[in-house]
Amino acid sequence: MARKTDPKQGRLFDGGKQAETVLVSACLLGIPCRWHGRRPKKREELIRRLQKKYVIVPICPEQLGGMPTPRTGEMLHGTGAQVLDEGLRIIAPETGEDVTRFHIDGARYALEIAEIVGAKRAYLKGGSPSCDRHGVAGEVLTRGGVKVIRIG
Repeated sequence: MARKTDPKQGRLFDGGKQAETVLVSACLLGIPCRWHGRRPKKREELIRRLQKKYVIVPICPEQLGGMPTPRTGEMLHGTGAQVLDEGLRIIAPETGEDVTRFHIDGARYALEIAEIVGAKRAYLKGGSPSCDRHGVAGEVLTRGGVKVIRIG
């Protein structure tokens, strides 16, 4: 005999309406994936507001691109568009290593995840060479049709 279960349990549906899926920078959710490897301040209010409207998919483009945590703390001296279109390089200040490929690969994987889960919006951490709206991942996501919202 089949066991009776709640038909809503384990689904993304509430009363027949599916919640929109969004990408969110994992560090904004308190996951210790930023360059220094320390746990960032969790933004409880932000998380609560997002959970009311969306299904949240955490991403860290730097980690998706193959960078370790902790890692060097590079800065983007320009925009993601300049990296993609003009060959601007991202150089790790501590080592002099060109880490541009990690940022581009991670951005492309973030877009691939957005396509897989159907995300049309991303809430990304401001000030990051990848996640900022004008960073590499922000630019790749925007070009892929994802609306990028900068947080902090």
